Parts: sequence; structure tokens; C-alpha cells
Amino acid sequence: MKHLQALLQGKCTSHILPFLWMKGEDNETIKKELDKIEACGIREVCLESRPHPDFCGPKWWENLDFICEEAEKRGLRLWILDDKKFPTGYANGGFEKHPEKSKLYLGERHMDIMGPCRNSAVLVENFIPSDGRLLGILAVPKPDGQTLAIKGSGILNLTDTMENGFVYFDLPEGAYRLFILFTTRTGGGRDHYMNLIDSSSVKVLLDEVYEKHYARYSKYFGNVIAGFFSDEPELGNVKGYPFDNMLGQKDIRLPWSDELERKLTETWKEEFLTNLPALWYDSEEKTAKVRTEYMDAMTHLVHTCFSGQIGSWCQVHGVEYIGHIIEDDNAHARMGCSIGHYFREMEGQHMAGIDVVHHQIVPGFTQPVHQWIAGDRDGEFFHFGLAKLGSSAAHIQKNKKDRALCEIFGNYGWAEGNSFMKWLTNHMLVRGINEFTPHAFSMKYPDPDCPPHFYAGGNNPGFECFTWLMQYMNRSAHFLSNGTHLADAAILYHGESGWCGEAMYFQKPGRALMEKQLDYDVIPADIFAEAIVENGVLKILDKTYASLILPYAQCLDERVVQFIEANQKNKLKVYIIDKLPEKTTKGTELPEAFSKWVEIVTLDNLAKKAAAESEKHRMRKLAVTDNGKGTISENLQDLRMIVNQTEEGLCAMLFNESVSRRADFSLLVQDDKLDGLTFYDPWFNRAQSFDLKPYPAQTEGYAHQILGSLEPGESCFLCLEIIEHIKEEGIKIESDIHFPEKQTTLYIPWKVTIKEGKTLQLKADKELPNMNGRGYFPAYTGSYLYTGSFTWKKNEGEHYSLKFPEAADCLRVKLNGEDVGYLAGFPAKVEVTDALLDGENHLEIKVDTTLVWKLKDGASTHLQIPATGITEAPVIETYMRY
Repeated sequence: MKHLQALLQGKCTSHILPFLWMKGEDNETIKKELDKIEACGIREVCLESRPHPDFCGPKWWENLDFICEEAEKRGLRLWILDDKKFPTGYANGGFEKHPEKSKLYLGERHMDIMGPCRNSAVLVENFIPSDGRLLGILAVPKPDGQTLAIKGSGILNLTDTMENGFVYFDLPEGAYRLFILFTTRTGGGRDHYMNLIDSSSVKVLLDEVYEKHYARYSKYFGNVIAGFFSDEPELGNVKGYPFDNMLGQKDIRLPWSDELERKLTETWKEEFLTNLPALWYDSEEKTAKVRTEYMDAMTHLVHTCFSGQIGSWCQVHGVEYIGHIIEDDNAHARMGCSIGHYFREMEGQHMAGIDVVHHQIVPGFTQPVHQWIAGDRDGEFFHFGLAKLGSSAAHIQKNKKDRALCEIFGNYGWAEGNSFMKWLTNHMLVRGINEFTPHAFSMKYPDPDCPPHFYAGGNNPGFECFTWLMQYMNRSAHFLSNGTHLADAAILYHGESGWCGEAMYFQKPGRALMEKQLDYDVIPADIFAEAIVENGVLKILDKTYASLILPYAQCLDERVVQFIEANQKNKLKVYIIDKLPEKTTKGTELPEAFSKWVEIVTLDNLAKKAAAESEKHRMRKLAVTDNGKGTISENLQDLRMIVNQTEEGLCAMLFNESVSRRADFSLLVQDDKLDGLTFYDPWFNRAQSFDLKPYPAQTEGYAHQILGSLEPGESCFLCLEIIEHIKEEGIKIESDIHFPEKQTTLYIPWKVTIKEGKTLQLKADKELPNMNGRGYFPAYTGSYLYTGSFTWKKNEGEHYSLKFPEAADCLRVKLNGEDVGYLAGFPAKVEVTDALLDGENHLEIKVDTTLVWKLKDGASTHLQIPATGITEAPVIETYMRY
């Protein structure tokens, strides 16, 4: 394939833009760090302005003048993080000058009052903040004294009876709750920050940051300066990071603006004021409708006022707008530290962004309860939902151009080495992430701010291997950025349903599919305005889905119901998990025939149903089974796969995410024309091609069968195309796919040397120790040099790989003086046929540690640290070439 040939020739598109911490360093120091970034093969960098002492001041401009000139000379592209403080929204202090444009909240105070009464009064003046604007005062009937619920009708408007700070009222018999409703700029989460749902407030950020950079660097916009990066903007109506902030919670401020007030007034008309209490308290039948309409209007404004406005500004000025929000623990569809609706905020950005930081994803912790720095949930979301949010938005929003960005590695601590980072990279790649912001380069050492830091002033022992990791990341992203993503099914985003009732998270059915090697995109209800169905297949842009899956929802969006009804004649297969919804999100009844339009399934049988539908429409170009048996057992539940359709054939990646179990599988190829297979190794940038004609499939509907095996943590990249096309590209075709015919363990007496000149002799028949373990060198950071010899008999026609089943953190291998490269992520192996001698062979292996043993940073306390060194004897794998 052409894009693979480009890789093999050393040509690769750019997919990495790491953070560079800017702390006011002198330009010479910055130059040296740019040298190290370039040494990684990285061609873009995002300037992290947060720690700079003089953002948008003379020192900042001095640094940026120099960096722009250097970037132009180097062919380096720059992204600029768009604020002085974290998160985006401080506007470089702009709201100190414009406090009237800072965040605005909707608030309420209440008390219980009892009727019957005549001409009673209550003092309410003290309930209204000094900056508050009174919206109204209501007496709302209470249905009982057992709950916090209120009635949705019989509400009395007492606003006009207020005088001298008192409100006066006559009440019929019964209990009432007196609501004082007001707007205020105090009492929320970030009172002096940007209001995401106020266009004029967002304009302050544009004026104070974006316009100032354009005024100085317009000649660089669109060439040297690629664009701006927003980091975790938030509605910020409550303090801190409660990931569960939703409507229906008492005693909280809610996002507000004049624009939102106008929209809700237009929607609710004379019911505007009387609907507001339902945002906090259950109000009978109208609760779902009121909450849906509030969240719907508010989240559309997040796009219109915030990301859409900034994205449009960037487009007009020749640059792009990227970044991410707080997605953590399902917060992406909630308020508080997030933005209410992932897809709507992302509409204005030019890549779909997510981040993985703070130990959110750790191998093996796939269940909902998972302890990380900020909480103890939700491992299931982080493993089966997070990356799919980003890649799905990239696939269905045209302005993304199929680009999905992940800010990655941040604040895992110095315990996070290259092997762990390689695993995280593979986790993201196989879920469709193809752009990366590694977190981070810092010119300060030691820097306590969110380690690890990659070069660390020359103090990171793993930096040389990190340069290999970056090239692996970039090549892999290039490989998977070609063609059209193939998914078996589309799963409805649970956001709208979750606003107003019980709703199953989209990652629940997503997990059921992924654990059977089926792929999906998650899609919001908004997308049905442009989706079509042809011959039973759902189409969004150039993406196709054999079925639509609806996670269980108490309330289902009306647009989804209407789309399903409208496409009955087009025979779209719709699955709904567990049971039917009770009503729509507007509180209306479902059509009587709705139950006939969908098929109720359980999570247990969903994958089987979805696979059959995908095969029926011949959309499963590649399928995985247990060695051709036609079934998928639990042994493969940790095997992941992504497939792209290209003009020339198929590109795919498989990744075994298990921490302990090898995945033995059979890969079935549907198209009999695709009889040429190429395995690509992005770590060493090598490829091997094979003729698939000797491998007919035994499963009906498939032409070829490829047996495969992946060790825990091992990945595989492959292309399928017409074999004659491979020959035309001048690639040698082998007739047989090679598996190890023999494995020989090398029991070597090792001599281990550390930097200070200390040496240690390890006997061949003893267990290999943790070199940073008790009784060895627990305070040592640096490199261990293992040297040893073994005897080998080479035979004609045999090829050999040197495999290290277990090691940490990363190895540089020399065999008989020949440097065969770095290894990270174990088990790992390298081809050594040419370097291996017939007779005595000498191994020299440098093992690099991480800095955790020296710095003992706080973030590392949350990460399990593997044993350092070569901890299992290496193996020579023998292959035959026929």
C-alpha cells in the first residue's frame, strides 16, 4: 500500500504535538529542549503557557519571538495553549477588567410555608446575593412531607407582592415551598472565569489571548503557528471536581446567561418562571421535559458561544482549534467541571480531543470501581468509552477530517516508564486515536508538576528509548490514519437520556461488542438530522453501520424515535438493551408500534446479534474467532481490533490488552481478492509480505484464514490487498507465514554493572532478581549493564529472534557488538539472524530504569512498579523459511 511504502521509505505524516512547559526560561535553554524534541522525530509542539510568569507580557513575547524563528528554521509547527491559568477560561485575567462578563449562575433559596393563611409575610431580602437579580418568587405546593418533591401545577407567583425585603401572601390549605429565584455571579465554582454560554464572555478570551497573538504573529498563522489548544474548559457552576453534577441536585448553582434566559423564555413562554424549580426538584410529569429543554438549550449554547465561536475565529485566521474537556467518570454529559454534552462542545474544534492522565487507565482495571488519583471510578468508562468518544466524534463530524487527539501520559508519575507508555499508546491506537499530545517536556529538573517529563535535563535514563517510542507512535498513527474506519454498529450516546432519568452508559454495550472483537462508534441524537439508511445500513458521512444499538433509557430522545419510525421501510436493525423506554425525553408517550420497530436484547447476546447483522450486510471484512472454530471464547475478551478500508484493501491493528493471557486466534478475511498479506512492525519500521492463497477459510462467507497469536501487551499491524499489487511495488512475497518452530531458553550467567562501577554476578540457574528490589539497589536510578555469553548452532534456512519474556523498564540490545535496537513493552523481541553467530555469542544489554527510585514523587504512589532488570531468561525463537 502506498501509505505503508511511504513509511518504509522514512516518510511519515506528523501526528504528535507534545506539551512544552514554558516557565520563563532563557532562549538558549529553550533551544536545547527543542533539539531534544526534534531528536524524537517530533515536528509539532504545544507551548504550555500555564506556568509562564509573564503570559502575554514582554518576557512571553521574547520567548515566543525566538521560538517562532527557531520553528520556522526547523520546519516545526507550533500550537499555543490558550490561557495563563488552568483551566481555559481565566482569559489572562480579562475578567478583572470585565467582571460584568464573568460566569453567571441561576440560584434558588427556599423555605417551607403552610396554609391556610391570609396576609402572611416572610423576610426574603437576605436570601438574594448582593449582586443578585431577582427573577421571581413562587409558592409551590408540596405533595407530601416524605420527599423533596414538589408539584408541577397549582404554583402561585408572588413576585409582585415583595416590598421592603418581605414577600406577602395568602395561601389556601396545604404545605408549600417558597422559592426565591435569582441570578448571581457568586457562589459557583469559578466566579471570575469565562461563561461558556455567553458569547460576549467568550469574546474576552479571544480579545485577551487570541487577538493579541494574531496582532504580533499574523505572518506565522497557518504555517509556523498551527493553532490553539483549550484545556478542560468547564461550565464551572460548582466548586471542585464532582463528576456527577447534574440537574435534580439541591443547593447548587446552575449555568446561566442572558442568551440562555432568552432561549428558555421563547420555549417556555408564560411557564418560564414556574418551570425553574423543576431543575432542582422532582416536579411530577413535567420534570423530564423541563430538564431536557434546559440542558438542550444550554449545551447548544456551549457550542454556539464557546467552541463554535473560537473555532470560527481560528478558521478565519488560517489556524485550527483543538483541545479537550473533562470526560472523567462519565462527566462528559454533565455540568460542573465539564460541559454537558461531549459532541456539541467538540463541534467547534478541528480534532476530537480526550485525555488520559492520573492513572485513569491501568492495564487490567476494566471494572467500574477503579482507584485513581481523583476518585475510585469508572474503570469501565476509561477502558471502553473514553477513547471511543474521541474517535467517534472524529468519524462523524466532518470538520475533524477523521482526526482524534489524546493528551496522554500526564501525571502518572516517574513510575510510568516507556513500557507502560507503549501499552497506553497501543490502547489508544486500537480504539481509533491517531493524534497525540504527550505530557510533557519540561526544562526544569526536578519538576514536581505532573511528571513524567521526557528529557528532564538529561536526567531521564529512558529518554533514548522514548525517542523510539515517539517514532513508533507516529508511524503507527500514520498507518492507521489512512482509509475509512469500519465499525459493526452505532451505539446511541446516553447524554440526552441521562439528563432526565435512568440511562445505561453507552460503554456498557460498547464493552459487550469490544470483548467479542466487534467495533462501534458512539453517536449523539443530533446526528440523525443528517444520517440516512440505505438497504438496512445506517450511513453517516462515509461511515456505515449494520445496526443501531440503544442502551436502556427511561426516556428516549424524540428525534431517535422519529428516525427509527421514518426508516422502517429501509429495514434498519435496531437493538435496545434489556427493556423499552417509558417515555420520550420530552415526557410524551412512545408510539404504540415502537416495540415492533426494535428488538430487545441483553448485553450477553448483543454481540452475537450485532455480528450476524454485520455479516448479513457483508460489512465484517475481517473477523476474529478462536482458531477457526467460528466462536469467540473468554480467552479472547482482551483482544482488540480496528480495521480501515482503503482504496487498495484493508489496514488493521490487533492488540492483546490482557495482563496475563496469551490470545490465540484465527483472523478471517472476507474478500477473496485480498490474497496478499503484509505484516508491518512500526517499532523497527519493517514489513513482510505473504501469499494467502494457501490459507483457505473453513468458515462460510470468508475466503482466507490466518492463524495468529499475541502475547499479553503485544500488538500486530497488517495490510490486506491484491497480491499482484504488492509484487508491483517490488516487495518479496513469501509463500508461508512463519511461526516459531522452536524456542530455546538462554540460561546465561550474567555480570551486571551499574554506573558507579559496582558489579554483581548472577548465576544461570538462579531466579533473576529485581535490581531495584530489597537487598539490591532500591535507591538507584540509571542503567544496569548485563553482559553474558552463550553458544549457538546455526542451521541453513533458519531465522532467529531474540525474545525477552519479562524485563523493565526498557532494554538496548547488542549482540556480538551489533546494536540491534531498543525494546520496550514486554514480552518483546528483535530479529537477530544476521547478528547471531555459529558458535559463541556475546550479549550486552543496557537496562534503563525510571526516576521513581530517586525522586519518589507523589503521583507514583498510585502506580504498581514492575521489577527492574531482566527478570526472566531470554529466549531464541527459531523460524524456518520455505
